[in-house]
Amino acid sequence: MSVLRRFGRSDSGQSIVEVALFMPALLLVLMATIDLGRFSQFDARLTSSARAGAQYGAQNLVTADDLTGMQTAALSDVPDMYGVSANASHYCTCADGSATSCSGNACSGNYRLLYVTVSSKATFSPLFNLFLGPPVLVSRTATLQVGQ
Repeated sequence: MSVLRRFGRSDSGQSIVEVALFMPALLLVLMATIDLGRFSQFDARLTSSARAGAQYGAQNLVTADDLTGMQTAALSDVPDMYGVSANASHYCTCADGSATSCSGNACSGNYRLLYVTVSSKATFSPLFNLFLGPPVLVSRTATLQVGQ
């Protein structure tokens, strides 16, 4: 009788059942953490790429005209990332904030400010399509004033 009573109150399988119920939720949280961490690193590296290209172009007036050099600098910052593209441009404004062309001196008494902009783009593919969905195009842009 005491043997049957002892088997009736046994807790030996309760831990296994709790782990079996909790494990899917734990795996989902782990998968989400991995993908969000990968996306965070991807985003930071893409931002750094755009910034590197803009820093190259912002050195002086000569490098500001070197659009290919800015794109190369942006791509050189992320040599191990595949599918990254960079686009560089420059534009001018007058010191009072009004838009102007970069040729001549149309700023009527103000001086002209030159800016370079580099945009880096790439497609992020998550490991687990549960949270972020299908691959997403990520674009980051950096704009700096050219040292004159």
